[in-house]
Amino acid sequence: MRRFSAGDILLKALGLLLLTAAVLKGHELLTAPVANKDLWSWRPFLIFQVEFELGLGIWLLSGVFKRLVWLTAVTCFGLFCCITLCKGLTGAASCGCFGRVHVNPWITLTAIDLPAVISLSLFRPVCLLAPLLSFLRSRLSAGIRDRASIRHAVAEFAKPLPSLPRFTATAVLCVAILGLTAPILALNKPAVVTSTYEVLEPETWVGQELPILEYIDIAERLTPGTWLLLFYHYDCPDCQKAIPQYEQMARDLSGNEDFFRVASVEVPPYGPSPLRGDSGYYALGRLADVKDWFVTTPVTCLIAAGRVRAVWQDKAPDLGAVLAEIAECERRTAKSLDLRIYIDPVRNALY
Repeated sequence: MRRFSAGDILLKALGLLLLTAAVLKGHELLTAPVANKDLWSWRPFLIFQVEFELGLGIWLLSGVFKRLVWLTAVTCFGLFCCITLCKGLTGAASCGCFGRVHVNPWITLTAIDLPAVISLSLFRPVCLLAPLLSFLRSRLSAGIRDRASIRHAVAEFAKPLPSLPRFTATAVLCVAILGLTAPILALNKPAVVTSTYEVLEPETWVGQELPILEYIDIAERLTPGTWLLLFYHYDCPDCQKAIPQYEQMARDLSGNEDFFRVASVEVPPYGPSPLRGDSGYYALGRLADVKDWFVTTPVTCLIAAGRVRAVWQDKAPDLGAVLAEIAECERRTAKSLDLRIYIDPVRNALY
């Protein structure tokens, strides 16, 4: 019966952990959209993560090339430590390691990644070249350089190498699994709109009624007149920078709401509001949490009578830009009315 050392058990446990994380990430890619905002939310990179963790997990479980896989595992979990530390310092709500199972980055760092690196360091295997170097030093110091000594040195060096059948089986299994899962993840993207979530695409809203107006709790206030809406997440750093600009813009317009009014709409999940509260010149609203909304914030929309006139993404327009857009919209509307005045009598005469 084969006995496993503490190092073997550790490697296999980490292999199971990586396989579990890969399966959860793959499930998320097949059932929920991704933001594609940066490298960590870019779908091709997430697919690469799944494939890498699957391959490394299978390798750790197989025990093939034990010393090399130990070095790879130390490097991998050391990198994981750096990533989770950065996410923890930036205030991320989840480490993103386990798909839709959200785990705080600090928990992942202190309970998984850092203990894994420490344990791997404690149970490290003997250096790959140590048996060979030790043997050669002893033989050379004794002055023995016959063929038998060389054969013995090669045998000592070959001890850590896996058997050919086990290596072949591991390689075939790894290639088969990766070759099957990669096309499935790449070709099967989740739907944009379902009963449980919806991917918002603000760039497509211009010229039509605000599609999510019915889900905003202050929709009745927003329908008449012209409004500048800021959609934000409470934990979005860019939103934190944009909100004071909108508050200042609303104060500057106080008493001149005929131009437009300003409102902020919080996108779920809700959290501590960075705003001081609703006022006569600055309205606060929320997007209903009846489903999950996927949108990269901040998003700013200029609406008039419920119709979207302009959209700004990832930046906060200044007062001058908003007024210029309103003037352009009015110019286009006036031109359209002039054409209608000219065309309608002709149409009536013909028909």
